[in-house]
Amino acid sequence: MAKTDIASSESAPDEPQLVLVWIPEQIGPRDRSAKYEDPLDAALKKEAVGEVNGGDTRLSASNADGTRSIEWVGLDVDLSDFEKGLPILKRELLRLGAPAGTILEYSRNGQKLEERL
Repeated sequence: MAKTDIASSESAPDEPQLVLVWIPEQIGPRDRSAKYEDPLDAALKKEAVGEVNGGDTRLSASNADGTRSIEWVGLDVDLSDFEKGLPILKRELLRLGAPAGTILEYSRNGQKLEERL
């Protein structure tokens, strides 16, 4: 069987690139999923550039009464095509209402990078 030269026909896809998305919004896990995770996952899969693979909630330190409040919600996004997927990720976050101050963290060429929407 002859080997196929992938480089001559098309570029090999990027290794999945993790992008951490921190959204400064005080919403619980169910609302986070409905507002961001599910529609963002559908959009990234439709464009064949990645998927949402998890979410997180960052809580404040305990208040005087022992309660804690939500400070940020987080999304773990794997982009299978980083160059095409990052602009789509930003576009969709804005479309879904991610507020100013939303942060995208990722590494490229060994450097940790951070962008704000």
